[in-house]
Amino acid sequence: MSPEDFIAWLAPAAQVICRKYDLPVSVCVAQGALESGWGESIIGQFNLFGRKWNGVGDYIAVETEEYYDGQWQNIVAKFQDYANVDAAVEDWCILITEEPVYSSCLEYRNDIEAFVHVLGPIYATDPEYADKILSTIAANHLEDYT
Repeated sequence: MSPEDFIAWLAPAAQVICRKYDLPVSVCVAQGALESGWGESIIGQFNLFGRKWNGVGDYIAVETEEYYDGQWQNIVAKFQDYANVDAAVEDWCILITEEPVYSSCLEYRNDIEAFVHVLGPIYATDPEYADKILSTIAANHLEDYT
């Protein structure tokens, strides 16, 4: 899927659902793009955020790369399985707003750069994750999505 097609597919759902949670649409779309390789590596049909299984609902076991102890390692992990893109976006919003580990992000809802720099090291093991999200937002003008 091209970046333009991916944005056109995800942004409408993200705009509606992220508004309900007062979360930045641009971060949601950028994370979906980054985690799924612009829709080329979606886990199942709709897990485009790389959301690990939370013990509720269906899951898919997938080999993945994680960054631990200064090196990349291949592991098999369980990931959430969603019925549609709306469910994936809703779960991303619930994760960010209800999981205590992300509470420090919420005070920066109106400062995308600060929000992402707090979110990045919590969400992913990649030490460059926050910079990758911000680059994706800037390169694709995702800040225009509210």
